Amino acid sequence: MYIPSKRSLRLVEIQESVLPEDEWLIGVSDLGYFQGVGYSMPLVNGEEEVNEPGNLYAFLPGLFYCSSQQTSVDAVLIEVTHKSISGVMLPSFRPEDVRTFGVSEGIVFDESGQMKPIEITVDTLGSFAVESFLKDSGINDETFSYKREIQIAAHLAEKIPLSELKNAYVSSSFLQDRLTKLLDDIEFYGLKPRMRIYVRNREHPHGTVFDVKYRGLDSDIDFYTGTSLRIPKDIELEKALGNLSFSKMVDSGVEIDVERAVLDMLLYIRFELEGSVARQEVLKHLFEEEV
Repeated sequence: MYIPSKRSLRLVEIQESVLPEDEWLIGVSDLGYFQGVGYSMPLVNGEEEVNEPGNLYAFLPGLFYCSSQQTSVDAVLIEVTHKSISGVMLPSFRPEDVRTFGVSEGIVFDESGQMKPIEITVDTLGSFAVESFLKDSGINDETFSYKREIQIAAHLAEKIPLSELKNAYVSSSFLQDRLTKLLDDIEFYGLKPRMRIYVRNREHPHGTVFDVKYRGLDSDIDFYTGTSLRIPKDIELEKALGNLSFSKMVDSGVEIDVERAVLDMLLYIRFELEGSVARQEVLKHLFEEEV
């Protein structure tokens, strides 16, 4: 996972290996907020509670598009469970399961078959030909058909520098399909809160989008719930997420809850984009070169 040296909006993907079959999540977020993924432990009366394994949540606030639900959400929360393999405890979600890019340009093949850099625009998205890329990399179709994603990447990395792989990916038709869905959603619905979150845990193993209410945006405030995030259709989930606390690293480790982090991120996205939701303007911010 690439974490920019300073706060900035970046394109963020959740790797398919930790999602239900045929699900993908892609969004806009600032990984500097938590210095990567936010991980939290439940709180009881303001104090950390010791967890059996599985009480940990990975959390990314932002604007994300969910493929299977075909809708956008304000945040992604995935419960981290553990299993033992050969005596080693392995988590179901790790920081490297989040994919982002430190690139400012894409790449294409020119008329002579040489790779050349291009500016990432709405028109150049999808301009990188995967078929010729795989052919030039020396990986045959049979290998590609059964190797897992990480194995394919390892084979490619032996042939092509990592920086060129990143540039090729962001200008590939594979990413174009997903990114276009996100850009269309932002352009159509704007930067207002979606009032929805994506949750995957043991009770919802296939991932579920929940309608939510933010107490910070609601004039009808109930001070007796003990939580700020409201989930009308699942009170138990509301209580569980309300007991989670995260370290907001951009303010020297200040503790923060789910709702506050979501609203912080939405305000930051609006500020960075200066209210603009045009696809080209969003792309410009996602792939601008860092100073």
